[in-house]
Amino acid sequence: MIPMKRQLPSALLFAALLLAGCAMHHDMSGHDMSGGKMADHSAHKAMMNNKNYERSVESYQIPDLTLTNHEGQRVSLAQLLQTDKPVIVNFIYATCTTICPLLSMGYIDLQRELGDKTDDILLISITIDPEHDSPEVLNSYRKKFNGKPGWTLLTGSRLDIEKATTAFNTFFADKMDHQPLNFIKLPEQDKWVRLTGMLSGSDFVHEMKMAGVR
Repeated sequence: MIPMKRQLPSALLFAALLLAGCAMHHDMSGHDMSGGKMADHSAHKAMMNNKNYERSVESYQIPDLTLTNHEGQRVSLAQLLQTDKPVIVNFIYATCTTICPLLSMGYIDLQRELGDKTDDILLISITIDPEHDSPEVLNSYRKKFNGKPGWTLLTGSRLDIEKATTAFNTFFADKMDHQPLNFIKLPEQDKWVRLTGMLSGSDFVHEMKMAGVR
């Protein structure tokens, strides 16, 4: 059963995060946090202001890739996903100032909902900027969000990351051109629930229950 323990109301917390994300976007004036090139984030801002999300059920073939987690351990992506726990996967990068912090706070909000049972659901974030996002960078990113047990961040070679994004039908021509995506899979099921848009912790709990978690 998914507990409903809350430290803050999810809707209130998520609304505050949306406002913070938009303010951060404005302050950064089109730069990512690494001081990179100018980018048009107008599409990202529109996504952040839209509190609705789209849901579909998909089939994906996950390749047997060896990636590296935020603790520096080499792991098989296929084996990691073959777990007896519900799994949620998303794609982020550490220097992102728009969508990624909100995707990550959706995970944190879900962990708030889970209370002391955060390890009951496997949360996976795969970087789309492997050249910058070393295990050390991802570990710092996780600590910045006060991530709890159950959240694993992964990096790897550019080739393997592109294989992973392609497997989930989320290939990004450029890291600035990514979408807010989450993928839910239950144990011993082949189908994935694909969620496009921003989700709060209560949204995740709702989707988990719709998928069959009790």
